[in-house]
Amino acid sequence: MTTGESPTPIVLPALRGMMGDWVYYCCLMDLDTLAARVHYAKDLHKSERLSQMIQRQLEKRRSKEIAEYLEKRPDRLFNALIVATYGGHPNWHALTNVQSIGSADELGSLTNDTMLSVGFLTLSGDEKLFALDGQHRLAGIKRATSGHVPGTDVVPVMFVPHENTDEGLRRTRRLFTTLNKTARRVSPFGIIALDEDDVMALTVRHLIDENPDMFGGERIAFLGTSNMPQSHFASLTTIVNLYDILKTFFSQAETPLKKSVAALRKGLPYDELQSYYDLARNLFDELKRGFPELLEFFDAEDTEPVVRGYRNQNALFRPAGLRAFVAVIAHLTQEMDLPSAVAEAGKLPRSLDADPFAKLMWNSATQTIRRFQATTLLDLLLHMLGRPQREEHELLQRYRHEVGDDTLELPRPVV
Repeated sequence: MTTGESPTPIVLPALRGMMGDWVYYCCLMDLDTLAARVHYAKDLHKSERLSQMIQRQLEKRRSKEIAEYLEKRPDRLFNALIVATYGGHPNWHALTNVQSIGSADELGSLTNDTMLSVGFLTLSGDEKLFALDGQHRLAGIKRATSGHVPGTDVVPVMFVPHENTDEGLRRTRRLFTTLNKTARRVSPFGIIALDEDDVMALTVRHLIDENPDMFGGERIAFLGTSNMPQSHFASLTTIVNLYDILKTFFSQAETPLKKSVAALRKGLPYDELQSYYDLARNLFDELKRGFPELLEFFDAEDTEPVVRGYRNQNALFRPAGLRAFVAVIAHLTQEMDLPSAVAEAGKLPRSLDADPFAKLMWNSATQTIRRFQATTLLDLLLHMLGRPQREEHELLQRYRHEVGDDTLELPRPVV
């Protein structure tokens, strides 16, 4: 097959089985065919940037390690990759008759169901195939298949059908995260990209897919960490920090939707999710109204000048600072509505050179965030609003201990 040509039809030896409501086919594929035909699970989102998150996670050290394993280890062996297929014309051909070569008819007692589960799967070449489980192995195979691995190597591949509809996408994404959750811990980045049960992940994706005016383009940094690199001057915060902000707000704000983090991760009926989407959008609409610098950011066509002006000056433009303000607002909703809570939080200083940020969170000399306890910052901000959560002497002791300065005094109240 030359570059640019459609794959040719192939016939794969296979077993057909069922588990739950999935019909699957266990086939054998050689590495070259697998590398050429199977792709990463990057077609599961409308947002191209969300799709690219998946592939970027694979272009890391593990693919190199797997490629070296394939190239250097004679005792190499893989378990099955799970691959979704849609489009094209896959066909199942069951065997109708088998006979023993030996004198004993060992296969004479095979049931009809057993016979129908053994056969061949034909792929026309027009199918779209992408890995749901074994993506790092696939990346290693793609890296190794350049004549370095013997052509006799074949691997087991389990094919499952995928429907390219909204419900089909949800079903396939859920299978992806279920497989990976049971195999090994899924990274926060992976959960945000693919989890079909986690309410925060679903809401983050909804905000990005359906609200490009506020969250599209480079406005949110697609990074696998809450930390914001110095080079990202177009983004307000990272996608992982956006997830953490929603986790704080959904689990702590006094709203009819308040649930524990554990419950929010277990999934909700699909028709209930719209309420969380609306709540998240409402939160950011109120943040726009309550903080002029955030309004400036969200209304800007070119966000980079705005971020450059605030990144090393305003706590809201640091992930830890924005997260702290949302935590304050969530706490204030225990005694007031959301607009009032945002207005109350707006009384707090935002300058990184002001207390409590200057001493606890911000290192002005290096222009970086210090390591600190988020609960201490939250308690200090609530103290400044006249809503202390612990005795003053206890908070002062913690503040002095974390900063390493026994002469510190608590920040002055702003009300």
